[in-house]
Amino acid sequence: MKIKSPLTHEKEVKSLCEAGTDELFCGIEPYNWRRKYKDFCLNQRSTGANFIRLLDLEKAITTAHKYKVKVHVAVNAFFYLEQQYSIAERIVKSILDIGADGIILADPILLDTNLCRSRNKFDELKYLLKNKDVVIGTDAVIFNSLAVKFYKRLGATRIVFPRAMTLYEIEKIVSSDRSIEYEVFIIHDLCFFVDGFCTYCKEQAGGMKKEGKGKKGVYFFTTSRLPNRGYGGGCRTSFRRERISLENNKRIGNIRPFSFWNKKHIEGCGACSIYDFKEIGITNLKVLDRNLPTEEKIKATKFIRECLDLLNKNKISKRDYIERCKYLFKKTFKVKCNQYDCYYPSVFL
Repeated sequence: MKIKSPLTHEKEVKSLCEAGTDELFCGIEPYNWRRKYKDFCLNQRSTGANFIRLLDLEKAITTAHKYKVKVHVAVNAFFYLEQQYSIAERIVKSILDIGADGIILADPILLDTNLCRSRNKFDELKYLLKNKDVVIGTDAVIFNSLAVKFYKRLGATRIVFPRAMTLYEIEKIVSSDRSIEYEVFIIHDLCFFVDGFCTYCKEQAGGMKKEGKGKKGVYFFTTSRLPNRGYGGGCRTSFRRERISLENNKRIGNIRPFSFWNKKHIEGCGACSIYDFKEIGITNLKVLDRNLPTEEKIKATKFIRECLDLLNKNKISKRDYIERCKYLFKKTFKVKCNQYDCYYPSVFL
């Protein structure tokens, strides 16, 4: 199994490679894209978690290749507007031209222009991707072997499983086709929602309505995001909830702040499952998150490398392996492992 770590700046490359990563993943959002499409990300992260200049990305790729480490670049929005596809295609071509080893995608149209008849065929892009890693990101929502077959037919070389998948579900899919690579999340940024439905969750959070009857008549709840509050965006943000009367459209009672959950969920670890993943046939373990400080990325990468080396260099039982992982976790992060933060809690069953 190989470790895949997050990258935001060229300065991080050397440290992450020396920490033991085998691959790096990053995003790019050129200034012209952000200026034209202010609220429409090229990939699933904000501008601060992306490269802005191709030159900086090229330097990062060059440095990574000196360590014989691959670099995958995310162009993985759920979908693009019709006029954006030609721009996204040019960006992908530019990424590949400067030496990227692969692209992380979610929208199948970028792989098969027949799915969108009004667009020109991007034969050149298909040719460029032919000898590259074509990674179907978790936002594509791969829940079964038929979905794997669909993307493989389009040219996919690797599938990234959604966070919500159990070990049993992952094993069933991998066993159905071992001719393609499979990647799982292994540490940080744990979320109990399904990534591919994340846009729905976030948009609902901005306008949830709930009808009901109270002492002051029929009303509904509406929520809005508090500015500059909370960690990250979407469901991690703090919100304010108001109760609005349907009779006169006036607020009933006070505004109440709330959040979907506390910050605890953003940690997350699945290191104990590496033992099972090796037997299942998982090829890549993904360390998150691009938004993390560099030292946290390095720390997480080193921890997963230690866990993987523990398994590869020793004949060890599953029970002993899990206990050693817990010990290494506490030693590395100075907190005790607990099942609430576990990516794959069924490992303890």
